[in-house]
Amino acid sequence: MNYSKLYHLNGLARAIGWRKSLSVLLRRALGIGAPMKVRCRSHELLIRPTDSDLFVISQVFGHGEYEIGEAGQSALNRLALDWRKKGFIPVVVDAGANVGYSSIFLRNQHPDAIVMAIEPDPQAFETLVSNCAGLEQIIPIYGALWSHDGEVELVNSNSPSWARAVSDGQGVPSITLDSLLAKLPKTKLLVLKMDIEGAELEAMRECGKVLKDVPCIIVEPHDFMFPGRGCLTFVYSSFGGRSIDSLVNGENLIFIASALLAPKAAKRNTTKAARFNS
Repeated sequence: MNYSKLYHLNGLARAIGWRKSLSVLLRRALGIGAPMKVRCRSHELLIRPTDSDLFVISQVFGHGEYEIGEAGQSALNRLALDWRKKGFIPVVVDAGANVGYSSIFLRNQHPDAIVMAIEPDPQAFETLVSNCAGLEQIIPIYGALWSHDGEVELVNSNSPSWARAVSDGQGVPSITLDSLLAKLPKTKLLVLKMDIEGAELEAMRECGKVLKDVPCIIVEPHDFMFPGRGCLTFVYSSFGGRSIDSLVNGENLIFIASALLAPKAAKRNTTKAARFNS
């Protein structure tokens, strides 16, 4: 999606206020890249004026592009609480967490879940760690979601940090979704968020069982960058036999189990949760 400058400016002002927005934009114009602190809702966050941080914070906190609606959020939080009562740890995987804005947003949306924030760019990851410091609910993980546990290569390193991708190679730790979830005991995947610049096909290649059970997937599609690759093939194939609601918010496709949104679902917590607890 090609956003206008006005869209980003409006989102930036919504997120951090006009005064700080003008300060960020001035530093960007002057080429001053040193991180600066901004107040965003109840958080003190770092923003790098000459990188893509101002666009990311605009989309995440200004325009709420990871919001799934009150009904979806409430249903997922009821499910997470039900899992907690049964001894499971609800997990939100934030793949392509960048500097941590999305991880903090998702943490605020789902207070009973642990957010595993995975990011392969070392500079962005350093900022993520700083932004998420003190938030025990967020676990920063340096690496890339991939089809094997090993290493991958960070490519297009001259691009803004939100556009950096990985491919086969060496230099950055890689981890499968199964291995990521195994880092904690008795986990259940509540939300899978992916913004991984076209790596969706490879990252989801061996994830059939997990994808079939996850109640909500939020993904930014990148087929426009790689025509013919079918980046979301394994995501779509996991929906076979399931009733799924599809939403669009900003750049993101949001898929959520229809049963969670059914009118009577809120009154039938046990029945609703049974599918995901089996």
